[in-house]
Amino acid sequence: MKRITTTAAFLCLCMLLIAQDLQLRGRIVSGKEPVEFANVILQTKDSIFISGGITDQRGRFNMNNLQKGNYQLRISGLGYQTQQINLNDFTATLDLGSISIDSAAIALEEVTITANPVINQPDRKIILPSARQLKTSTNGLSLLQRLQLSRIQVDLIRQTITSSNQGDVQLRINGAKVEIQEILALQPEDVIRIEYHDEPGLRYGDNAAAVIDYTVRRHQTGGYVGFDTSTSVNTLLGNNNATAKINHKNSEWGINYHEGYRSFKNYWRENSETFHFSDKPSFTRLEDGVPDKMKMRWDYLTMNYSYQEAEKWFVSVALRGSFRYNKLNTQSTLYPIDNPDNSVAMKDHTASDSKSPSIDIYLQRNLKNNQAIILNTVGTYIHTYDDRTYEEKKHSILATDIYSAIRGKKYSFIGEGIYEKKFTNSKLSAGIRHQQSLTENKYAGTSSAETRMQEAHTSTYIEYSSKNKRFNYSVGVQGSRSWFNQEGEGYQKYSVLPRIRLTYNFSDQAFIRYQGQISRSTPALSDLSNVEQLIDSLQIRRGNPTLKMSTVYNNTLNVDFRKGLFSSSLYLLYQYQHKPNMEETFREGELFVRTTANQRSWQKLNPEVEIKVGPIKDILSLSISTGINYFDSRGHNYHHTYTNWYYCASATAAYKKWSAYFEIRNHRNDFYGETLSYGENYHLLSVSYRYKQLNVGVMSLNPFGSNYRIGSENFSPLAPSKNWMYIKESSRVFALTLSWNFSFGRKYESAERRLHNEDNNAGTLKSGK
Repeated sequence: MKRITTTAAFLCLCMLLIAQDLQLRGRIVSGKEPVEFANVILQTKDSIFISGGITDQRGRFNMNNLQKGNYQLRISGLGYQTQQINLNDFTATLDLGSISIDSAAIALEEVTITANPVINQPDRKIILPSARQLKTSTNGLSLLQRLQLSRIQVDLIRQTITSSNQGDVQLRINGAKVEIQEILALQPEDVIRIEYHDEPGLRYGDNAAAVIDYTVRRHQTGGYVGFDTSTSVNTLLGNNNATAKINHKNSEWGINYHEGYRSFKNYWRENSETFHFSDKPSFTRLEDGVPDKMKMRWDYLTMNYSYQEAEKWFVSVALRGSFRYNKLNTQSTLYPIDNPDNSVAMKDHTASDSKSPSIDIYLQRNLKNNQAIILNTVGTYIHTYDDRTYEEKKHSILATDIYSAIRGKKYSFIGEGIYEKKFTNSKLSAGIRHQQSLTENKYAGTSSAETRMQEAHTSTYIEYSSKNKRFNYSVGVQGSRSWFNQEGEGYQKYSVLPRIRLTYNFSDQAFIRYQGQISRSTPALSDLSNVEQLIDSLQIRRGNPTLKMSTVYNNTLNVDFRKGLFSSSLYLLYQYQHKPNMEETFREGELFVRTTANQRSWQKLNPEVEIKVGPIKDILSLSISTGINYFDSRGHNYHHTYTNWYYCASATAAYKKWSAYFEIRNHRNDFYGETLSYGENYHLLSVSYRYKQLNVGVMSLNPFGSNYRIGSENFSPLAPSKNWMYIKESSRVFALTLSWNFSFGRKYESAERRLHNEDNNAGTLKSGK
C-alpha cells in the first residue's frame, strides 16, 4: 500500500511541471484552392516517423507536442506532386502559412502511387486513409472495413470487430479505450490517421489481441449533429446511432445514443446428446426444434464533458449507461434415438436483463521533453437478472420442472496511472493499475443460494522500446498481484511476467518480427461461484471456488511485405497454456455434472497468409487470407486434437460517389477443453451512394444462402453432444442504410486521451444449455 501511495504522489508531483512542447501549423493549397485530405508527414532526416495525418476541409494541418530538432515535412496527395520541406534547426512553434503543391496529370489507364498509405513503426502501423475512403465511409466502423487491416474482421450488420489473434480487439479514440458505439459516432472526415497495434505492448493488458486507435481532430468552436441507421426490410433487425457535440473555446460537450434490436420468429435448435452410465446401457436422445421467438435489444448512452488548455491539460468526465435485454424461447421434441415414440415436449425459455451505469474521470498532463502523465479512475455498477423456465411434458403431464432466477449486483473501481517518455529513437512507458470489485448474487427457484465474491488485481509494468538502424526491439516486465475470496476460499498469486519484441526491417517495404510473452489467465467469476444450476433432468452446471490462475506462453512471428499495389503477410502463432481453466464432466449418481477445473494443458498452432492488391486506380482493392488452426487440449481425463482450415476474401470498390463491399468467409472454428465451437459461414454485400452529407445504401447478409446456423460439439467421453442453432431470418437479410450529418462553425485542435477503463463482467453462473 505504501508503494502505491508513493507512486501516486510522485505522479501528481510530476504533473506540476510546466510543458514547453512546440507546434507546427500550415495550410496546403493548389493555386487558390485548399487541398483536402492531403497526407502531411513529419519525419527525421533518417525517415523516422514523428507525427502526421491529413488536412481538413480547408487544407489545414496542426502538429503538437513536438521537440526541437532537424526534420523533413513530406506532403503528398492523390493527383498532386509530392513535395518535401526541410525544417532545419526547428526550435520554436512555427506557422508555415500557405504551402502550394502542383497538380499531377493522371491518365485513366495509369496507376500512380503518390504515397505509402501504411507507415511501419516499431510498435504499430500508421494508416493514412485516402480521400476516397474517407468520403465514401459513413462512420468509423465502415472506414475501418474499407482499410482491410490484416487479421481484422469487420461486420457492418452485427457491428462487431474481431481479430484472428487470440484475445479481444481494443478500440480507442485519441488513445482512450472506447466501445463500438463510440466508433459508430465518429465522423470520417475528422479522422486524421489510424494506428494499428497488431502486437500490443504491456500497457494494453494481457487479453489484447489488437489495438485500433483512431486519431481524430478536436474542434475548438462550433458543433456537429449526426444520425446513422440501418434497418432491415424483411425482418425486425436494426441499428440506430445519434450523436451531437458542441465546442466552445477549451470545452467540449457531447452526447451519443445507440440503439440496436433483433426480433426473430423462426429460431430453433437441434441437439444430439449421449449419456454413458456406469450400471446401465448408454442413452442417446435427440432434440427436434419447433420455430419460436428470439428477441434482443441494447441501448447505450454516453454524456461527456472535456476541457483542454493549450496542449498542457486535458480533463474529461464521462457518464455512461449500458442497457441490454435478451429473450429466447425454445420449444422442441425430445426422444430416445432407439424409441422415437417415447418422446416428451420440451420448453426452455430464458430472459436476461442488465443495467450498467459508470462514471469515468480522466486527466492527462503533457510535460516538456515529450513526456506525459495520465490518470484514470472509473466506478461501475452492474445490475443483472436472469430467468429460466425449463419443462418436459409427456402427454400433458409435467415430468421435469426447473425454474431459476438470478439477481446480481457488482460494484467495481478501477484506477490507473501511466508515465510515458518519448526520445528520438526510443520510448519508455511505465504504469500501475488497480481493480477492486464486490459481487453479490442471489439464486432462487429450484436451487437457491447466495454468493459474495471479492476480487482485486494490482499490476505494475515498465517497457522500453528502441530503434537502431534497421533493428527495432522492445523489452518489458510486468509484476502483478491477483486476489480472490469467497467465504474463506480463493487464491492469492504474485507474478513476474516478461515480454520481448524483436523486429528487423529489410527495407521500408518489408520486415520480420518476433514477439514472446508470458501472461496469466484469471478464472471467470461465473466459474468461481460456489453454486450449482440444473440444466435439465440429467445435467447440472456447477461452479468451482478452488480454481487457480493459469500461465499462458505466447509466441508470434510476422513477416510483412508491401510493394506498390501488392502487399502480403505471413503470421504464425504458437500458444501454450499451463493448467488452463477448462471444462470437466463427471457422473454424480444418475446426473452428469458440468464444471470447470485446472486441467493439464492447451496448445494452439495457427499459420495464416494474407494477400492484398490495390487500390487499383484508387477504385478497387482485393484481399484474401487463409490459415489453419491446430488445437491440442489435454485434461486429466481426456486428450483431444483438432485441425480447421479457414479462409476469408473481400473486395472494396469506389467510383465517384458510389462504393461497394463484398466479403465471404467459411467456418473458423475454435476448440477449447472438450468443446468445438463452429464459427460462422457467411457472406456480406453492401452498396452505397453519397450526396454531400447524406449517404444512403443497402446491405445484405447471406443473400445467396437459405439456412443460417451456428453450433458446437462436445467430446466428453461421459456425455458427448452436438448442438445447432438455426435462425431463418439471418439468411437473405436486406437492410437499408442512411447516414446524415451537418456541422457548423468548426475549427480544429487535437488532444490525445490515452486511457479508458470499464468493467462489464457480471459474474453470474448461467443455467441454460
